[in-house]
Amino acid sequence: MRTAGFLSFVLAALPCLRVASAGCRVVSRGITRDLLLRGTVITPEGALPNYTVLVQSGKVTYVGDSCGLGTRARDASHIECADSVISPGFINTHEHIEYSTVRPLADIGELVDHRHDWRVGARGHTPRYAPVNGSKVEATRWGELRHLFSGTTSIVGGAMVSGLTRNLDYVAGLEDGLVAPVALNDVFPLDDADGIMRNGDCDYGPEPMNRETAGKLHRYIAHIGEGLDAEAANEFACLSNMTFDNMPASDGGGLSTDLIAPNLAIIHALGLSTADFDLVAARDAQVVWSPRSNVFLYGKTLNVTYLLEAGITVALGTDWLPSGSATMGREAVCAASFTEESYGMTLEPKTLWEMMTLNAAKVAGFEQDLGSIEVGKLADIVVFDGQAQGRSDMKHQSDAFAQAIFAPAENIELVLRGGKFMLASNGLKSLSTDTCETLAFGNVNKTACVADELGSSFKEFEASLQGVYPAILPAVPPDEPSCELTRCYPTTQNQCSIEDHFTINTQQVLHR
Repeated sequence: MRTAGFLSFVLAALPCLRVASAGCRVVSRGITRDLLLRGTVITPEGALPNYTVLVQSGKVTYVGDSCGLGTRARDASHIECADSVISPGFINTHEHIEYSTVRPLADIGELVDHRHDWRVGARGHTPRYAPVNGSKVEATRWGELRHLFSGTTSIVGGAMVSGLTRNLDYVAGLEDGLVAPVALNDVFPLDDADGIMRNGDCDYGPEPMNRETAGKLHRYIAHIGEGLDAEAANEFACLSNMTFDNMPASDGGGLSTDLIAPNLAIIHALGLSTADFDLVAARDAQVVWSPRSNVFLYGKTLNVTYLLEAGITVALGTDWLPSGSATMGREAVCAASFTEESYGMTLEPKTLWEMMTLNAAKVAGFEQDLGSIEVGKLADIVVFDGQAQGRSDMKHQSDAFAQAIFAPAENIELVLRGGKFMLASNGLKSLSTDTCETLAFGNVNKTACVADELGSSFKEFEASLQGVYPAILPAVPPDEPSCELTRCYPTTQNQCSIEDHFTINTQQVLHR
């Protein structure tokens, strides 16, 4: 009995002991699937060093000082991550995931003013087609693997497969722990897929989204105002003003409506003015921002600092592989660098982290279950080791938020979805199952546990695709679309003022 009592004492005291090591390692292996993680936990209140997170039955059941656990974690496996940060998994609120096997589009030196210019070659522009490489299902599965391997555990992607990332726009793709309702992801709310552009009326397709239908949705995430011209601005007018167009079109549709409400998130929103964003803020609607794709296609993107100051919830999204970022981390790099270099404003790593976690969960309608590490929320958790990468300056190198959002895939120590191991460093290999496999992430090996979801090993699935854009990427992915300013109303020092973005007059645009 004395031996058993002593063992219980040791297990209870173990979380209070500080183990000095680089990266994560298993301190003790438990007899259940419960996990106790210890490291720097990043929260909305800040980074909390030497904190513990207890995961039981797929949820977070304790967050706090190590010594406050008592004996609750005695049956758990203890993972010490001395130099790492523990973050909620990233949530990508804008992806066209079925395009994940193609290579990014080449830069042909042609900027456009509206999405239909490049989508269908409107107004004499070069169409930029990106046909799906292989089957849509396989491409979607491949894209979900790429996001999962870079720290993203949930997406709004327009397509889905079961078992990898959570698909927040599909009931069948929510995975364990989440239940409906889901977000509706709408690419053409004005029924303009054929390339219809209007200026001064709302004569788009015959079946646009209407106020009654949109108002019943849990979350409505819609492409609105993707472009810099009057035609892009017209889209917002048609969806925000009941009196803008009262004359129905002969073949149906044609009437303006007002969808601006707390359940709406506007994707891109490039065509909106400051007055438009003031309305968005007043109505508590939200914005999904995809800066890299904006810059590559249109030459610039939102000065998001205006939106943040107005109190608008902004979430990040990668858009799609052909013109956007391959990972959420690269989207964060683009967002930070473009805002600083083009507008002279700083987006702090904590602000960007919120766009990838808390804000994204709110946009998708799952803020009660995802987006932060709190008791009762799902254990969608990513652990990042090492210093922040992807920024040339040194001021963020010791910032825990930067350590997470700017991390290359090599720095990921652990990815949990609902407490389930999806990816782990070799130091945690002893906790993996027989179906897990070793994969090379640059110069380091990691253990991927996705065979059950794939129905094969990762290597077998990769071989079956016969050569596609990789799912495991270096710090800067190959052929990454540019995030450098190529269009602006010039002010001092080649920077754009806050007002520059909101001036819609293509005749005054400087191309360079």
